[in-house]
Amino acid sequence: MADQELKSKVEELIAANPVLLFMKGVPEAPRCGFSMRVVQILDSMDAEYGAIDVLPALQPLREVTTEIADWQTFPQLYVNGELLGGADIIQEMYESGELAEALGLEQPEVAAAAPAAAPANDLPAQSPPLQIE
Repeated sequence: MADQELKSKVEELIAANPVLLFMKGVPEAPRCGFSMRVVQILDSMDAEYGAIDVLPALQPLREVTTEIADWQTFPQLYVNGELLGGADIIQEMYESGELAEALGLEQPEVAAAAPAAAPANDLPAQSPPLQIE
């Protein structure tokens, strides 16, 4: 069973942030390729989003997100309190235009081609990561 205090905090963060990415690392320095891919997609759309580095509390967060949305792998993208999915689902939604629609943004013209992988230090700065303390 997940830590109820942590679960409450995660639920509060999801509710308080219209777009929230649970990821390994931070947007400026993703710590896995899947997290990097979602950051690149969001950045290519000029989306504003909050980000939480799951690595400091990986296992407890897995338990919490499994209870909240029946999903335990990361990254996880929440929009308006709803889990959209992980890297593969976000990539598909990006390419089809569904992600732009969910975010209320214009679909980039180059969405059919996935954003090219860039070194983490070349990623544009985003909102500072949120803390789960």
